[in-house]
Amino acid sequence: MHTVVLQVMNFDTLEKELSGKVLLDEHILKAYSKDMSIVEGRALALVRPQDEQDVLKVVRWANESKIPVVARGGGSSLEGESVPFDAIVIDFSSMNKVLELDEQNLLALVEPGVVNREFNKFLSQKWLFYPPNPGSWEISTLGGNAATNAAGPRSYKYGSTRNWVAALEAVTGKGELSWFGTRAKKSSSGLDLVRLLVGSEGTLAIFTKLLVRLAPIPEKRVGVIVPLKNVTLATNVVVALSKRPDLGISAIEFVDEKCVNALNSVYHSSIPECGAALMLEIESTQSELETKLDSLLHTLLRFEPVGEPLYEDDVDSMWDLRGRITFALEKIYGKQYREDVAVPVTNFPKLVEGVKELFSKEGMECVLFGHAGDGNLHLEFKHLESTKLHQILTQLFSLSVKLGGTISGEHGIGALKARYLNFEHSALALQIMKQIKSVFDPNRILNPKKSFDAL
Repeated sequence: MHTVVLQVMNFDTLEKELSGKVLLDEHILKAYSKDMSIVEGRALALVRPQDEQDVLKVVRWANESKIPVVARGGGSSLEGESVPFDAIVIDFSSMNKVLELDEQNLLALVEPGVVNREFNKFLSQKWLFYPPNPGSWEISTLGGNAATNAAGPRSYKYGSTRNWVAALEAVTGKGELSWFGTRAKKSSSGLDLVRLLVGSEGTLAIFTKLLVRLAPIPEKRVGVIVPLKNVTLATNVVVALSKRPDLGISAIEFVDEKCVNALNSVYHSSIPECGAALMLEIESTQSELETKLDSLLHTLLRFEPVGEPLYEDDVDSMWDLRGRITFALEKIYGKQYREDVAVPVTNFPKLVEGVKELFSKEGMECVLFGHAGDGNLHLEFKHLESTKLHQILTQLFSLSVKLGGTISGEHGIGALKARYLNFEHSALALQIMKQIKSVFDPNRILNPKKSFDAL
C-alpha cells in the first residue's frame, strides 16, 4: 500500500511539470490496460501530453524513476503492442494536429495522434492521399501505424508505412529529443535510422512528430469484386495478376467462402455464393480505364469466375465492405483469435493450402482473408488454451518461414509473438536488436517485454 501511495504522490509531482493531464482514475486505467488483442496488463497512470516537451518530461521522469512507459495511439494493435505491464501509458489523442502541408514536395508534418482516416479526409480536399491504409484506419493513428509499420490493401502497390515516413522527431529512453531523417527524396548520408525506428513498436523511442510522404489521388479508381469457384483458383488468380503491372492494380484482397457468407448474412452484400472472392482496385486515367478493365476481364476468364465480376465506381463502398469482415465474422462466430503471416506472392497459394491442411488435420475451423497482392494472409479461429495455441502457431509460423516468409506481415510482434522471433531471425540478429535497444534505452523503460525485448 505504501508503494502505491508513493507512486500517486510522484505522479502528482509529474503533473505539475506538464501542460497535459495525468489521470489515475481506476476505471480509466483499466480501459487503457488493454488493446484489441487478448493481452491485458496494468496501467499505473495515463498521461495525455499536449506537445513534445510534455513527452520529453514524462520520459525523463520515468527514466529517473525506473518506471516503464508505453506509447498509445488508437489502441487497435492486435499483438499487445500498446498494453502496459505496470507502466505509464502516454495517450497521444491530444497531439492530433497536422502541423504543415507541403503540396509542392508532397510532404506533411503531423503529430502522432492524427487518425489515419481523418488525415486522408483532410488531404482529399487537396486531391492528395496518404497511401498506407490499415483495416483499422478509422481509429488507428499515424504514430501507431509507424510504430508497427502498418500496411493495408494498397500495400500491394504502395508498400507499408516505412515507405512513407521521410523523417521523424522522437524521444529516446534516455530522455533525449532528436530529429531523424531528411526532407530530401533520397539520401546516402549515414545509417537510415528512420527505417530502423519505424516498426520498432515503441521499444527504442517515442515519436512526437512524423514527416510523411503523400501521393496524388489517381484520376480514376474502380473496385472489382471477382467471385471464384474455390480457394485454389482464387490464389492462382492472385499470382497471375501480380505479373500484370499494365492493369493498374493497386490492391488485391482475398476472402474465403466463410467471409463471403458472413458479409452476405450480416450486411446483405451482393457477392454471389462462391468458394472465394477477390476484391481488386484499379487506378487509371479516364482514357485508359476501359482498356485496362477489358484486359483484366480477359485474364479473369481463364479462371472461370462465378458469373460476371462486380464493378464498383464508388470504390470506398467496396473498402467499407472489406473493413466489415471482422465484425461480420464476430456476429457469426463470436470473438476469434487473429493472426497474420506473409510470404512471397508466388508462394501465396502454397501458404493458403498449407494453412487449410493444418487446420483440417487439427479438426478445426479457420477463416482466411488478407492482402493477397503482397502475400499477406490473415486468419481467424476459435480461442484455444495456451498449449494448443502454441502448437498451432508453431506450425503456422514454421510454414510461413519455410515458404520464404515472415511471422508477421503487418500486425507486429508485441507480447504475443515474441517467443517465435527466432523462427525468422538468427541468434546474432536478435542479439544485435538488443544491443541497439541498449543504446536508445539503456534502462529498458520503453515498452519492455515486447518484441525482441521479451526474449
